[in-house]
Amino acid sequence: MSADSGVTIYRGDDGLWSKKIKVGNKEYKYEDISSLKMWKEYPELAWGFKAKFFDEISQKMPHQGYRDLLNYFKSNNKDYFICTSNIDNYFESAGYEKDRIYEVHGSMKYLQCMNIKCSKKNGVIKVNSKLIPKYNNNMVAYNLPKCGHCGKILRPNVSMFGDYEFYGKPYEYSKKKMDSWITKIKNNNKKLAILEIGCGTNQHSLRMNNGVMMSGEWKIPKIKNLIKTVRINLDDCNDWENPAKETVNLSMKAKDAIRQIFL
Repeated sequence: MSADSGVTIYRGDDGLWSKKIKVGNKEYKYEDISSLKMWKEYPELAWGFKAKFFDEISQKMPHQGYRDLLNYFKSNNKDYFICTSNIDNYFESAGYEKDRIYEVHGSMKYLQCMNIKCSKKNGVIKVNSKLIPKYNNNMVAYNLPKCGHCGKILRPNVSMFGDYEFYGKPYEYSKKKMDSWITKIKNNNKKLAILEIGCGTNQHSLRMNNGVMMSGEWKIPKIKNLIKTVRINLDDCNDWENPAKETVNLSMKAKDAIRQIFL
């Protein structure tokens, strides 16, 4: 969804996960940089990667498609809920209700302590530019922010690869709200449509097939009263397994597809 805002994508043929960076005599894959292992072994590089991303999303803004979609919901009195793996917080920035957004991978708007026990005790910290470290041309950060409670390094409150220390408490409320919303629609015998934007076929994807989450990672209730899924994706329109009976595949960019569907 945020690709049309100019935000660097992670996956796809030209995504960050397919690239490497050289620091000294060693090459690092971006996918490895964004892992809990890297945060523990080389936090300066891990922070440099996330600090650069923070600068990028701070300098850009949600594209018009965010507002076009929201205006459709409001002007047609349509109920909605946003479930996203994006960490840029653009939906909230574009005016969507905070209580209607479930950010499954967390958000760059918060930091947490590298000491997970400290995070569980004291919660998250609202991010500001002063807490984001500077970095050099090799994307190695310096003057890393420290926790005011225990002195350990602060890190973004987002889920990394192999991240068993991600503090997900701030998003549990939104998850419960979404589950209740889905259940209420079913109990009231209403119909639901899924607008799926940019969900790929990797194991962490939010992609759904006939109302069922294709990855076992996300415990999202099955949508039994599904009218249709509209899949918007330039690269990955095909399903992993059985073709979805109720899916319309649009090989388009998010902003263009939203404009053609809702305007």
